[in-house]
Amino acid sequence: MAHDSTMSPRCDVQHYEDHGYVDVNNLLTQQEVAELCDRNYEIAEGHANDFPKNNLELEPHANGVYSLKTVRKINACAEFDPLFLKYASMDRIVDIVEQLIGPDIKLFGSQIFMKPPGGVEKPYHQDSPYFSVEPMSLVTCWIALDEVTVENGCLWVVPGSHRLGPLPHNEPWVVGDRVDMRVPDSQFDCSSEVPITLSPGSCSFHHSLILHMSHPNKTNTFRRGLAFHYMTSKSRWTNLDKPQPVYRLLRGKEYPSCV
Repeated sequence: MAHDSTMSPRCDVQHYEDHGYVDVNNLLTQQEVAELCDRNYEIAEGHANDFPKNNLELEPHANGVYSLKTVRKINACAEFDPLFLKYASMDRIVDIVEQLIGPDIKLFGSQIFMKPPGGVEKPYHQDSPYFSVEPMSLVTCWIALDEVTVENGCLWVVPGSHRLGPLPHNEPWVVGDRVDMRVPDSQFDCSSEVPITLSPGSCSFHHSLILHMSHPNKTNTFRRGLAFHYMTSKSRWTNLDKPQPVYRLLRGKEYPSCV
């Protein structure tokens, strides 16, 4: 049966095109948020034996302890867990993605950014330089699972920076025992940066080239964000050193010569 777009939630597509992001309030109900939080707890606390532990990244100085308070990030949650896949495939979300990138949609990836009390910062970066696909016009749906405030480490974005194209990520940034890379401050002007504060169940959709960052969590509350990354099924795999993964088609057509 064809998808009925007449009942689709709408977003400000022009704002997204101009600024590289758009917020949609209360896209998920509080009951749905609670369901996601319950499963998040089971995985982070090690009670989900069917979820791969290697997909969990710890905060620095976690001393190898896995818990809700020490896990920094959960990778590929939708790829390995049917509940998160259900939400990644939800019409309410995918309808908005279709307004932004068109009708042929695949799930590129998924993550939960835990940001527990004391959680570390993430400096300015773009997503697409980490993603081995073109065109660099993926869209991320970032779902607030907690009240997201300036104090507990909300995202900050530089509006319109997606128009700069991919920037060099060549300045080292050390998080625990891992060296990550960031965009040097000399490459952009952050004077127009704005915070993305959200209530639980509200979402921010952002372009994969928008510059974004988050400060440390200086409160005693969590700032969990569930991120689903979407791309057009016309995308091309660009990493010649790694085999092309198989990406799940959520809506529209497969293009055999593409990812």
